Amino acid sequence: MRWLREYGERDRYLETAALVTFALLALLYYVLSSGVVGVTQTPDEIGGSQYVPDILLALFRTVAAVLSVFTLFSICTDEEGSESLPTSYDSRQSEEVLLLGIHRLVPFTVWSFAAFGLYFSVAAASSWVLVLGGEVPGWAIAAVPPAFATACGTALLVTSVVTFYLIPNNAAKGYDVRKYFEWHELLMHNGNVIILGVDLVLGGVDMTLGMVAFPLLFGLAYIGFANAYAVLGGGIYLYDFLDPRLRGGPAIHAILFVVICVFYFLALALDALSEWNVLVGAMAVAAGTYSIMTLRSPSEFRGQPT
Repeated sequence: MRWLREYGERDRYLETAALVTFALLALLYYVLSSGVVGVTQTPDEIGGSQYVPDILLALFRTVAAVLSVFTLFSICTDEEGSESLPTSYDSRQSEEVLLLGIHRLVPFTVWSFAAFGLYFSVAAASSWVLVLGGEVPGWAIAAVPPAFATACGTALLVTSVVTFYLIPNNAAKGYDVRKYFEWHELLMHNGNVIILGVDLVLGGVDMTLGMVAFPLLFGLAYIGFANAYAVLGGGIYLYDFLDPRLRGGPAIHAILFVVICVFYFLALALDALSEWNVLVGAMAVAAGTYSIMTLRSPSEFRGQPT
């Protein structure tokens, strides 16, 4: 409801901060006490595949990792920058801003793609260790599943939000949505789920129910960053609903936690299907990926420049 995203007579930052702090402490306690980090998989499961030669999986993961690094570097060095309409921390009004340089790393989309790159970097290294006959280190065996869970959960969230909310909402308001169809945007909004879907089907990394803690912690880390950036750095909330002072601040943040869980559970269901039957899992991943992607040209949106 719209009133949740409005400022009331009193700022709700204390209540929002209390909720976020409680969620953070509860998740940290769960991770440290439950042993979810210690969920063990064999080196062959982490770095290999039952369906393709290990060297092909290693090459695939390496390409994905390089794509992530190259994309993040490209957007930071892009001299044209990216126009956005964030909320000013001081005026509490929407103001048009041009993001340049390292400020291009502020969006959650970019954070999610960085998590994507981190997963594929460690997974690729693990695959190459297997290919070369070495021993995958214990830290990699422990780190790869949480990294995979975080990358999958946030990628599904990003792609769905861009496809079903940001593009049609901005198009309806008359904003130019052509930026969503630039190569790096397409890669971060569509290529992310395609590449992760292939790895989910062909790779051997498993996710568990308890690993929902990791995308939630990732989301909390971004919330902390967004507030620090608004107060100490850029002076803006790129996403107005992350302002803890809003009347509905606590409710909005609680809803965000639920949304992250929902998308992670979707990724978990696809992983379970792939484990049960690779063909069924592959078809489910393909259908799910296709249903949330958008590759239409901007001219197909009414009122958009051609």
